[in-house]
Amino acid sequence: MDNITAIKVIFIFVMFVSAGIAGAVPIFSKSFRNNKKLISTGNCFAAGIFLLVGIVHLLRDSQEAFVEAIGEDLPIGYVVSLGGYTLILFIENVMFNHNHETDEHDHHNHDIKKQSENNEANNENVTKLENNVAIMITTGNAIINNDINTDPDRGDIVSVYHEESDNLPGIILTVALVVHSIFEGIAGGLLDTKTSVISVCVAILIHNVPAAVALGIKLEKATRKLSILLMLMFITSSPLGIAIGISLSDLKFPIIKAIFLSISAGTFLYIGCTEIIAEEMHKREYRFLKFFGFVVGFVPLAFASIFIKDE
Repeated sequence: MDNITAIKVIFIFVMFVSAGIAGAVPIFSKSFRNNKKLISTGNCFAAGIFLLVGIVHLLRDSQEAFVEAIGEDLPIGYVVSLGGYTLILFIENVMFNHNHETDEHDHHNHDIKKQSENNEANNENVTKLENNVAIMITTGNAIINNDINTDPDRGDIVSVYHEESDNLPGIILTVALVVHSIFEGIAGGLLDTKTSVISVCVAILIHNVPAAVALGIKLEKATRKLSILLMLMFITSSPLGIAIGISLSDLKFPIIKAIFLSISAGTFLYIGCTEIIAEEMHKREYRFLKFFGFVVGFVPLAFASIFIKDE
């Protein structure tokens, strides 16, 4: 096993473990999802890496592979990469009409709305109780009110809320994440220089953490068995993609490598521009910190790409 393949294998295990931990935390810790600063900044940092890697490494390598395969210098790699962008756009926003960052935001708003409704309901029940007590004092009669449920030990108003388990949103999010995670992994498995492989795998690793957190939040209402199954599908998708990429790189068919590199380039551009930056910067909080994270994500790698020769 050469050094580059060894790096890929190491990242396979690291991605699996880190995504698994990140996905489990919001399922067992409800307070974790309320802290968005680090996740948002890390997301923007990953976006900077995604854009740099997609444009500088994947697009260039895919175009070179197409030239090698067909023997002509036609811009096929750029066209196919646009097809990869369109494919992920269609899957996430047309086929499933879904976006995990928005879902996380909506989930937070839903919690606030639900809490507000709970407070209003409790206030209304307390008002009813006060009115009934006043009537009892005035008339001296016992009033039986079946609408009020009190705890005999504490005398508190007990409010019971039932929510149906909705598995479909979690399944949709899992499918969307799995599709582009596989293409991300394939890109890392296909590349053949240390700088590009490490850059791609670091970007995937950083992006998978908030993605796993968002999925864990979305699976909160699903059954435990289904949550584990869907989370397992996601955390294995990037490592599976890397393994597929390694297998494809061993095949002596440049056209296969060229196609998958181009599709992966489009996927990286979609994730960086459309999925992360557009949504994170749309949210007003931590804008300067997120912008700083984005810049730090691509500037060092940009200088490295210009002045350091790939091995």
